[in-house]
Amino acid sequence: MRAEEVRAICWDVGGVFSGTPHAAIASLASEHDIAASALSDAVFGRFDLDTDHPWHRLERGELELRDGWPLIEAEVAALGSELTLRDIFRRIGSSGGDRTEVVALVREAHDAGICNAVITNNVREFADMGDGRGWHRWVPLELMRVVTDSSVIGIRKPDPAIYIHTLSELGVDPHEAAFVDDTAVNVEAAAALGMHGVLIEHELAPALERIRAIAGLS
Repeated sequence: MRAEEVRAICWDVGGVFSGTPHAAIASLASEHDIAASALSDAVFGRFDLDTDHPWHRLERGELELRDGWPLIEAEVAALGSELTLRDIFRRIGSSGGDRTEVVALVREAHDAGICNAVITNNVREFADMGDGRGWHRWVPLELMRVVTDSSVIGIRKPDPAIYIHTLSELGVDPHEAAFVDDTAVNVEAAAALGMHGVLIEHELAPALERIRAIAGLS
């Protein structure tokens, strides 16, 4: 039996298979003399709450992107900034870095008989934007047993229900699953259920090493 009897690894998408938006927001906020937390809340809403912020509504599949985009632009404009949402997402998109190690670890887990799953807060239109863009192109979906997209099921992290739904689909108990994310409150929510939480930060190596240790991968 593996080190902690882990039978499944559940992966976030943004910040795991791509660069984290947190770093991009922080750098833009510094350049434009805005508090990073204020800019983050304007674009994404509070990460620890589920509200009527337009980004939260997009992630719950309640808004189309064309309707939510100007609402978020208004939130950013209210900060007194000339930043556009296009500026912000261009910076986020350019902060990706090489995530081949993450994909390789997904494959390693799969080959070892561990189930992989996605648990993502996402916008419906971001799944596949064409021309190689969209998160479906970043993630090895063929290696994922379950894909839980907030915009499809109408539940966002850190609501415990989104983890419970995924665990049920996988057929595993919380202590048999690891959860990997770049947002601390999401990891904390998973850990509160009994999952093995792993926070991915700027340096990937410590998180990948911890995943291997939890799952008993050499």
